[in-house]
Amino acid sequence: MRNLFPILMLITNLALNNDNSNNNNNYNLIHATCRETPYYSLCLTTLQSDPRSNEVEGDDAITTLGLIMVDAVKSKSIEIMEKIKELEKSNPEWRAPLSQCYVAYNAVLRADVTVAVEALKKGVPKFAEDGMDDVVVEAQTCNFNSKYARSNRSINKR
Repeated sequence: MRNLFPILMLITNLALNNDNSNNNNNYNLIHATCRETPYYSLCLTTLQSDPRSNEVEGDDAITTLGLIMVDAVKSKSIEIMEKIKELEKSNPEWRAPLSQCYVAYNAVLRADVTVAVEALKKGVPKFAEDGMDDVVVEAQTCNFNSKYARSNRSINKR
């Protein structure tokens, strides 16, 4: 869940650095973009692990990098949702907070990721940024609900 914040920051920086898309050197573009994020290494690893980053050039470079990052959010959300289902089976007492987390990440997949992809493809990175802002809110909501549920269980056991 904590890995979503740097991805959001990259989307923000991609939106702000759209004027620099004339640089055809993808290596420099990737490094320059990631230097503007709070988690340089995570950004770099995410972008370099996707083969599409090797082919970025021209006016579509920023869009492609943005799509790679949104796809990373999508993959991480799917992974989290699968883990939630496993945890619900093995820990039925966690069902309520886990269910809320599942709903939050389902919203990420169904709404936020979809909006971000469409916005990037249409050349409106600000809407992609807004979608990624929502991802952070959903992750924080899930995190808060989980902490709240844990603290309530501790109180009830006393």
